[in-house]
Amino acid sequence: MSRLTSWLLVVLLLGVFGAVAGYVLRERIRAGVGMPPYSVYSDEGEGLSEAAYVLGRLGWTPVAVTRPIQNTEHRGLLIVAEPGRSGAFQNEADALSDAEAQAVLRWVGQGNTVLLCGRRQSHLHQLLGVTSTGTSATQTVEAVRLGEGGAYLDGIDRLSADSQAALAAPAGLPLWSVSRGVGAVLLRHGQGYVIAVADPGVLTNRGLGRDDNALFLVNVAQLNARGGKVYFDEYHHGFRSAGGFWGYLGHYGQRWALLPLLIVAGVVAWRWMVRLGPAVPTPRTEQTDAVDYASALARLYQRAGSRRLLARTLALGFLGALTKHLRLRRNALPAEILAAWGQYDAGPSMERLKNLLRGVAELRKGEVTERRLLHWTQAFDEFLHAEIRNLKPEIRTPQNRRG
Repeated sequence: MSRLTSWLLVVLLLGVFGAVAGYVLRERIRAGVGMPPYSVYSDEGEGLSEAAYVLGRLGWTPVAVTRPIQNTEHRGLLIVAEPGRSGAFQNEADALSDAEAQAVLRWVGQGNTVLLCGRRQSHLHQLLGVTSTGTSATQTVEAVRLGEGGAYLDGIDRLSADSQAALAAPAGLPLWSVSRGVGAVLLRHGQGYVIAVADPGVLTNRGLGRDDNALFLVNVAQLNARGGKVYFDEYHHGFRSAGGFWGYLGHYGQRWALLPLLIVAGVVAWRWMVRLGPAVPTPRTEQTDAVDYASALARLYQRAGSRRLLARTLALGFLGALTKHLRLRRNALPAEILAAWGQYDAGPSMERLKNLLRGVAELRKGEVTERRLLHWTQAFDEFLHAEIRNLKPEIRTPQNRRG
């Protein structure tokens, strides 16, 4: 099997796994099966999907909040229905910690509203000074006694709730009462409000269809929702975007489902690191020798027309080195160069220098062959290394001595 085929097979397997997992999760959410109680995703009796549906049909947009509301830009109405438990034991506190409850109240104080529905005593109840007494497992639904709820009870003739779920609220405006005490209370906090309801069943799929319970939800949304949106707290039901897909799997104990992915990743790593099949020698590649390289480079230079430029550059370089050591200007005439050199050595080097100056004149014309260009290059180098090195620093030209 070739490497390309192996990678295509791995990508295909990962794609199939992702597609199947996504389809199963989507259908599970659509069906509302296995969702936590009092979740907006649940279609079971204790879910709030019907509440979201009713609000949607009346023009509001239900939004499931999977982050702490105080960390978002959401403003308006937040429905918190029976937050889940965070501890390992059944009698431990709710998932809404004391710090989070304080943050939620700060959000309320900015002019927002929380509809808090729950039988269990939470940190939010404690901070509000409200005590929930509806911890009994038995539920008896009865018609409540409506109070002076103003616009919150507008149009409501009959509302039913669990008679065993009650609140002890020394402050606030009672909205209705049951046989055991206050069933719902309106509390002012800063510039906002908290509506504490003892029985979360008033908003569930099972209880919303009883009497005028749905009308109470509509009145709360009309009075407190902003921007046409109503927010449902799912963060404290376990759907936490901060934890991402890993947190979702952990909520349902399905993290083992990632085991096939880990196996595939291990196979890919093993396939990458371990050689499969017998070792084969590395094929030899033909290498170009120096002659071929030089010939190709010469042809390149020839086509680029660089021989003329190279000849002139060579001439200027030789004259620059010569005039620098003789302390003459760079554009000195050949006669001046010979006169200056005669002060140093009038012997055989003088004749060599005359010959080289004639070569400079030839190079300046630019019409030289490669052979002549190589000849003058070697001659210039030999002269500079053999003669200029022995030139004494104290030598002066006639012009310098007159100065």
